[in-house]
Formats: sequence, C-alpha cells, structure tokens
Amino acid sequence: MHNDTPAFAPTLDTGKLQRGVQEVGENLHSTIDRVAQPVHQVVERASAGAHQTVDRMANGVAEAAQRLDAKIDRVRATPNQALEGAREYVAARPLKTVAAALALGWLIGRIGAYR
Repeated sequence: MHNDTPAFAPTLDTGKLQRGVQEVGENLHSTIDRVAQPVHQVVERASAGAHQTVDRMANGVAEAAQRLDAKIDRVRATPNQALEGAREYVAARPLKTVAAALALGWLIGRIGAYR
C-alpha cells in the first residue's frame, strides 16, 4: 500500500495569510503611532520653545544694537555740540572772549619763558 500522497498535507490559505499579515502591519502602525504621539508632542513643544528663545534673543540683540547706534550718534554729535556752544559764546561775548584769549596766550608765554 504505497501511496504517493502524504498522509498529512496542510493546506495554505493565502487569503487568510494576507489578512493576517495586513492585520499585524496595521497593529504595528497603530503601536508606532501611539508611541510616537507623545514624543512628537514633546518635540513640537521643544521646537516651539527653541523658536521663542531665538526670537527673544534676536529682539534683545536688535534692541541692544539700536541703543548702541543711539549712543554712537550722541558721541559723534558731542564735538559738534561743543563747537557750536563755543561759537554761540564767542558771538554773544566777543570782547570777553578776546580778553580771555590774550590772557591765556600771555600765561602760556610766561610759562614757556621760564624753561
């Protein structure tokens, strides 16, 4: 009694296998999404915080640059203001200015003569 067909021959239902593989894949995707969601939220919060920090730093640097520009403008204007003040003083008191210049010249001449 020799028969060419085996006594036990399992049958393979490819439709069931494909559904099973698809179900496992969907479960894995669902698991990955559940695990990634909190991480994604943390990354979004960290990213938003980093952007806010960069924005605050950029605003601070811009404000500091504006203050520095204003101070530089004041420093540049100081000699002109002093010169304008001297012009106004000389124009308002010409005799007093000439007398002070003569006195200062005489004093400098005396100091230089002793050396």
